[in-house]
Amino acid sequence: MIQTIKRLLVVFMLFTPFAQADLLPSPTNLSIEGDVLTWDEVEGATGYNIYLGFGYFDTVKGSTQYKLSQSGSYWVVAFDDAGNYGSQYGNDATVEYAGAGDSVTVNTSFYSSIVQTTCQNVGPGESCVASCTSTSTILEPAKFTRYLSGGGCSTSDIVEADAFIGRFTYQCTVPTFSGEVVAQAICVHR
Repeated sequence: MIQTIKRLLVVFMLFTPFAQADLLPSPTNLSIEGDVLTWDEVEGATGYNIYLGFGYFDTVKGSTQYKLSQSGSYWVVAFDDAGNYGSQYGNDATVEYAGAGDSVTVNTSFYSSIVQTTCQNVGPGESCVASCTSTSTILEPAKFTRYLSGGGCSTSDIVEADAFIGRFTYQCTVPTFSGEVVAQAICVHR
């Protein structure tokens, strides 16, 4: 009797459709204008999750723009009030932000990369950040960072920069204005 009930339960589960949220389309036309990330509205979306690199960063509701504060690769996922989301995986629409008027360069070998971010007109308490997460979208084929092994800071003026090391970022913060700050991160890949 118990075996019959178990078999019926298994058959019921195999042929009963599971509740599944609808998949919203990915936002299109991602672009950066100055330090503002913009995208086209997704029909039915009430908000958007902003991702930096491979992790969730922030949420925007009722808008199709976001003021950027950190360098790196950004992508956007739409959601609605019913709990439906866009795909968080395989999103090909990413944009790279180095900072308004700033630049990112990557030199790579098989096992490591050096990411150099050059930031212009950095004010007191502001930072220039070199991010290893940017190598996943800049390099072909994509390389995924295992860890940050070090980095460096330099300035165009006689200003010392304070270095802060994150898991995948090397951040250079200046106490006074500097015309140019360069942050470098040494990234080791899988």
